[in-house]
Amino acid sequence: MGEGAQRMGKPHPMPRREPWTSRDSILQAPGARGGRAEPRLRSRMMEATLAEHSLHSDPIEEAFMALRVMSADSHMDLIYLPPDTFTSRMDRTWGDAAPHVVERDGRKWWVSRDAVLGPYGVYGPGVTGGKRGRILADAGFATGNATRPSNPSERREDQERDGVEAEVIYGIIGISRGLFTHAGIADHEMLTSVYHAYNQYIAAFNGTRPGRYYGLGCLPNHDAKLATDELFHCATLGLHGAVFVPWGSAMPVWHEMWEPLWSAAEETGLVVSFHVFEGGGATVGYEVKGIRHPAVIGSWTTVAPMQMDEICVSVILSGVCERHPKLRLVLGESGIGWLPYILERLDDTYAERLADDLKLPLVPSAYFRRQMYATFQKDFHGVRAMATIAPDNVMWGSDYPHRDGTWPFSQEAIEAQFRGIDPAIQRKMLWENVRRVYRIA
Repeated sequence: MGEGAQRMGKPHPMPRREPWTSRDSILQAPGARGGRAEPRLRSRMMEATLAEHSLHSDPIEEAFMALRVMSADSHMDLIYLPPDTFTSRMDRTWGDAAPHVVERDGRKWWVSRDAVLGPYGVYGPGVTGGKRGRILADAGFATGNATRPSNPSERREDQERDGVEAEVIYGIIGISRGLFTHAGIADHEMLTSVYHAYNQYIAAFNGTRPGRYYGLGCLPNHDAKLATDELFHCATLGLHGAVFVPWGSAMPVWHEMWEPLWSAAEETGLVVSFHVFEGGGATVGYEVKGIRHPAVIGSWTTVAPMQMDEICVSVILSGVCERHPKLRLVLGESGIGWLPYILERLDDTYAERLADDLKLPLVPSAYFRRQMYATFQKDFHGVRAMATIAPDNVMWGSDYPHRDGTWPFSQEAIEAQFRGIDPAIQRKMLWENVRRVYRIA
């Protein structure tokens, strides 16, 4: 093992249609908490309120305090990886094309030959901007030496501080298209080797804290056979799923060329996850037509989760879910507030315009309930709507260590999102669903 590594069920049958109406049993009387929760480790919250609970027993409050929490969306970015992640695992014939770290003008960078892939040890552009940026800067993520996410012990300390027991960890999803405004790896053969090496790394990282880390593999998106082969490689490594980047792929996810990949996912039992990213043709982003502006970057950050609507709808209407009933798909960091509208419109559009042509045996929303799942960080109205519509299909995530996330105040965020929600629903969204979807015992 290299220096970097050392650092470091069966679907339930769904009804053909369910009414889009609320169930009074989902919501409980609000007001279980009177004051603002301290953003501390859950055990400390429990200790701090023990006296109050002994005098004023509240079933909803007690259930909340006993909740177990697993993040369905955390990250391990290129920025934080050990410098030898790729050079120690890729074939030596790649030479200096294998991603590695160099120092230039007093800063460290990830490079591939002359191409700069991104900074090392510092999160993103303008990390100190805004409230969230200042929180991360205060935690050391803007120093140029931040490697806590790839250090198994330090990452675990961060999760314990946040009251999170385990994580599903997304990997180097930006390296193909470019990280922020930096270059991506355009050479398909090299990208395949990079992903292969990363998957070996993350499997070793998972093994440093069994039961805590569930890093996902990465799949090439330019060739169906190579993607399928790498998914089987992920299975042999003991991973529970892999990420497929739909933007910039050889063909859209609804295209028949990806049929071997979906079949392999069924065969191996691995989850295929998608994740928000800068999609081609967007009018907003980190840089648009050579222009960078906080309003444009912020606009993309605001709307990015909803770009998953195309993935969600197209894989259902194209028959992917019908042909592969054991396939499990996750919409990573998608948010959930938009799902009720999309699912309702999907069913209506199908019934009014598409049923004669597509002839799906089930209404489209039934496929979502059977085999598609979405993650969220802060989505107050989405939690309440999906608690009614599909409580088994949504999973909370902290997005650690990103600015769009809730670390280190996840307990505070969870309490705000779930106040008044039936404890059984809370358990599903915070713990049970993610473990069932990824088949974690």
